Amino acid sequence: MLAVLIALASPALAEEAIEERIEAQREVIESTEKERVAAREYLAELQKRMAFLEEKARELDAERSELESRQQTLDQREAELREGLAQRRAELEHRLQAAYPLTRGSVLQALLGDGDALQTDRDLHYLRALIRPVQQAQRALEAQRVKLAENRKAIAATDRELREAGARLDGHYEDVGENLAEQQQVLASLGETLDDQQQKLKNLLDRKQRLDREVAAAQKAAEAAAKAEAERRRAEREQAEQQARQERQERRPAPKEAPPAQVHDDGSIPIAGQIKRRFGETLPQGRLRNDGVIFHVAGASAVRAVDAGRVAFAGTLKGWGQLVMLRHDGDFLSLYAHCRSLDVAKGDRVARGDRLCTSGIIDADQEGLYVEVRRGNRPIDPGRWPAWRKVVGG
Repeated sequence: MLAVLIALASPALAEEAIEERIEAQREVIESTEKERVAAREYLAELQKRMAFLEEKARELDAERSELESRQQTLDQREAELREGLAQRRAELEHRLQAAYPLTRGSVLQALLGDGDALQTDRDLHYLRALIRPVQQAQRALEAQRVKLAENRKAIAATDRELREAGARLDGHYEDVGENLAEQQQVLASLGETLDDQQQKLKNLLDRKQRLDREVAAAQKAAEAAAKAEAERRRAEREQAEQQARQERQERRPAPKEAPPAQVHDDGSIPIAGQIKRRFGETLPQGRLRNDGVIFHVAGASAVRAVDAGRVAFAGTLKGWGQLVMLRHDGDFLSLYAHCRSLDVAKGDRVARGDRLCTSGIIDADQEGLYVEVRRGNRPIDPGRWPAWRKVVGG
């Protein structure tokens, strides 16, 4: 797998390496996942709160029903007391009317005079017997009235508290309901955002796979050609290489960049420039590591072959600009990406130091060259390739 894919087909990604974009996209997805988990947790809390409020509402309804039942009982009791009071009053009136003759002049004089003491005592006892039950009923009725008034006062206070609690509960219920609806919309939006981000990540990974397939196909084709050619005309190799160079010069296309006089060429291999990023260095945005070497070069500079080999690919590859792949002895493969122009064609044989292309643009504001070394189809540290150590270093 190549770690640095540059010059993306999508204009929005043209200024950044694809590996960095992939890592950044993964971080965005991870952040969105965390937001969605937090939103789900908050929604669960709101649902619990809603269930609590609904339970409290049921409790208030039950208390209100009980209070109404108590009120009805008190109303019924008060009606019974009033009826009893009316009966007691009627009875008192009847008894007083019966006792009234005793209070007339002659009888009263007999009670208060010096008459028969025994008769007087009987008359007084009779009056007390008439009046006492009425007095007792009057006192009991008054006590019931006081108790009824206290109960009504308590019921009124309880009803007021229940109404106030109900009003507060309705307010909380409304707030929680609004938050629930809003949080459900947030969750739906986060789900759509996450789907879009995952699709973007899939597109980026597909771009990486295209390059790997192209490299594998180029290597397979080169190996097949090498096997078909095995041992053929070995003795004539030097003569064939010379003839190939001459033919290459004859069919070489005119360069697309500035005139040759403007190309910087001091014979350095692979290029006259400074290494900006080495193999295995962690990329700026995450866990991925660089699978090649990035050279920073000011202006167009000649790119030269690290070792002799055959051109397995020379052309434009999506996400890599113009690219040259060389197959070398020992199952080594070298890649030179983001060239401004090409000086070789597929099938050419080149010697160490032969010019392959000129350097181009890696990022929108960075001129340079990307070089990668593979053994088989696996990127390796270029320092493990003897040819690289010989001309570049470990």
